[in-house]
Amino acid sequence: MQTVKPQRQSGRRARGSLTKDAIVEAAFAIAADSSIEDLSIPLVAKSLNVGVTSIYWHVRNKSELLDAMTNRALRDSGLPAFAESGDWRSSLAAHARGVRQTFLRDPVLTDLILIRGALSPLARRLGEQETQKAITSMIEGGLPEQTARDTYSAVSELVRGSVLLARLAQKHNAAQQMQTAHESDSSSVPIPLDDRAFELLLTSLLANATLSTTTPAC
Repeated sequence: MQTVKPQRQSGRRARGSLTKDAIVEAAFAIAADSSIEDLSIPLVAKSLNVGVTSIYWHVRNKSELLDAMTNRALRDSGLPAFAESGDWRSSLAAHARGVRQTFLRDPVLTDLILIRGALSPLARRLGEQETQKAITSMIEGGLPEQTARDTYSAVSELVRGSVLLARLAQKHNAAQQMQTAHESDSSSVPIPLDDRAFELLLTSLLANATLSTTTPAC
């Protein structure tokens, strides 16, 4: 009796089963384990068990892939919108804290938006809308337009700087852990976030804006 040999199962995906969403999902997984700097099209292809050419049918290059990741991150991250209230100071402070915490919880989001710095058209449009909403609220609350713009810009830079310092500390600590992993008597201690310094600077910026509207001109 003739023995029928079992057919070898191919590990390749079925033709047409690869989607851009699957590519972006795989890219996020790789970036979460390393960084967007280490992310590459060949790595994504390998993780999906497809040829590199298959990836290029959906994204032309790494930059386009990062744009797609940025759009997905903005959509799914839950970055808080500016919520107007009767007091622009409370609104701006709450917005700054919320944005900062969202970035601190998501290192890949930080890498895509704050470190990479190349925003997609969607990301730029959303940012401009939030900025204008906040500035309008501040003007309606009694601030001169230039003071409102300067204050919003200063608070945004404070948030950005605070998050970037935390991310750089995180990367530095991870690098130290890798270097000392083979030494049983050496370990890296995580660097705590300086929330107190952030709150102090935020309060100072808001108070300064208020003071500028009440101080009489000489």
